[in-house]
This record gives sequence, structure tokens and C-alpha cells, in this order.
Amino acid sequence: MAKLIGLASTKGGVGKTSIALNLAAVLARDGARVVVLDADPAGHALAVGELGALDFPVISLLLEEVEAKAVAAWTKAVRSQDADFVVIDAPGALGAAFGAVVAIVDVALIPTGASMLDIRGAAETVGIVRRHRKAGGRGRPDILVVPSRVDRRTGSGRDVVGTLAGLTEPVSPAISLRAVVADALSVGEAVPADSPSGLEFVALAAAVRARLESL
Repeated sequence: MAKLIGLASTKGGVGKTSIALNLAAVLARDGARVVVLDADPAGHALAVGELGALDFPVISLLLEEVEAKAVAAWTKAVRSQDADFVVIDAPGALGAAFGAVVAIVDVALIPTGASMLDIRGAAETVGIVRRHRKAGGRGRPDILVVPSRVDRRTGSGRDVVGTLAGLTEPVSPAISLRAVVADALSVGEAVPADSPSGLEFVALAAAVRARLESL
């Protein structure tokens, strides 16, 4: 059965889609069968995938109704993917799809920048995921907070990992703010594997695998 990884944030602009696609690229390079599901009506992940340069499929799978039948059909479609890993790019606002993603995944990655507003958004998202986990009674999803778009030239950027420890959830290696990430996605590609950003995504993938193996 595929391992399900969700990217979730109630705040936009924290690199959710770029993390989803570059994480998937690392997993695919390691030989895993990977599918990215774009559950965000904005469709950013799908738009990158349609450029045709990625080594894995990106599929739109929206959930726009709250009825139990629609949620059950969406959940079945997620679980039926023929893959080792399914990476789900959740919508950036609360709603049926956001809750369904959090309810189904094995690990929820919560990207956050280093600003005060970013960290407030991450704290809100962590609280929502915890409530879903408690309500579901299955001990999942696990939570991994991902420092994202970190500018290490700033004090907040240098201190972000320590700051995020206050959320009392595991914190992954940071993803730095670099133009190469946006530039690569603009032509439908993941960042080069041997670039500094590429190595950061490798470290993130290792952290995600470790969380999955601990479940």
C-alpha cells in the first residue's frame, strides 16, 4: 500500500507546491513509484506537471463537496494510486479537501517561513492536524514541520529551526530561499539533484522516510 504524504498549510506563500514536487522528484530518483495529487483548486502543481519535464505523474484530484459519498469516492481514488508514495498538495484554505487530506495521510508536512505571520500560520495548521488526529483515533497523521524559503542572511532565518521547536513537533532540515527553485518549476523541472537546493530536498526526503518508518 502506498505511503501517503500531505503538504498542508492554512497560510499561502510558504512553498507548499515546490516542496511537494521536489520531494516527489527525490523519491522518484531513488527508484520509488511516485504520484503527486493536486488537490488545490489553484492547480499550481498540475500546471508544472503539464509542462512535461517531471519523472512522475501529477494528477488533479479535487474534492469540492462535503457529502460523505463524495469524500469516500475521493479517498478511494487516493488509495487506488499505483505507487509507493502518493504526495498530496492540499488546498491552502480550510474546506472539504483540506480536512480529507489531513484525515487520510500518514504524515503531514507543514511548510512555514521564518516570519512571525508564517509561524502563526504553522501553529494554526499544527493545531488543526492534531485535532483531526485525535478525532480519527488512528494516531495519524504524523507531523513534520518544514522550514521553507528560509533566508539565512536574516536573524529570523538563522533562528527558525529553534523557533519552530516551540511547536513541539519534529522539525525537518530547512529549505533555503533560492531563485533556482522557482526558476526550475517555471520550466516544469525539479531543482538539479546536485545543487545546494537539491541536496536540501534530499535531506528533507530522508527526514520524511524516517518519520514514515517510525509509524
